[in-house]
Amino acid sequence: MTTDNDKPHYIGHRKRLKQRLSRDPAQLQDYEILELLLGYALPRKDTKPLAKAVLQRFPTFKDILAARPKELEAIDGIGPGIISFIKLWSEFWSRAEQSGLSPRSTLDSPDKVVRLARSRLQFKDLEEFWTIFVDNKNRLVDFEKMSEGTVDQAPVFPREILAGALEKRASGIILVHNHPGGDPYPSAHDRELTTKIREISLALGVRILDHVIISENSYFSFQEHGYL
Repeated sequence: MTTDNDKPHYIGHRKRLKQRLSRDPAQLQDYEILELLLGYALPRKDTKPLAKAVLQRFPTFKDILAARPKELEAIDGIGPGIISFIKLWSEFWSRAEQSGLSPRSTLDSPDKVVRLARSRLQFKDLEEFWTIFVDNKNRLVDFEKMSEGTVDQAPVFPREILAGALEKRASGIILVHNHPGGDPYPSAHDRELTTKIREISLALGVRILDHVIISENSYFSFQEHGYL
């Protein structure tokens, strides 16, 4: 028979953490929150040292979600299971942020576009290019990643964007990408690409409503600044 004295010490510690979580989650330290989360991925391991090691390397939860798998795997104790868990956590966060915009939601303001864009781009440390497809009433049809690049550029082919619009029978598109460096102001390449996509879209009868660039704490809307 297994007695309480035979049980690993972290079991009682984890139970006490969960009790504190039930009473007042805000009182838990960041490492304790992470410790409990990691406990679901590693139920038979003391996750307190690992949580502290992760936060020493990546000081905020946002940094953890933005970290690349190879960076995380460099921490002793992190393997494929934890990587999958963090990816799941990130996807949960993205869908929670996106949940306020259901299919056929009307994208009638930059704020809604930015909210949808941040749901996918806020934790990215590489540049990604996405396209929002809308119908003739500017209702959401789809939100699709077109490409992933480096820290300062993502290769995009206008024909793929317009082919997507035709395939989805979308009457309009909103271009979205992120600037991981922090400045959302469009580069010369951003402006040239937008002009090229606009020319092709007009020829095909597809409206280009905006091009929104997301940074960590700000955004730039081509429409708001008169670039479209």
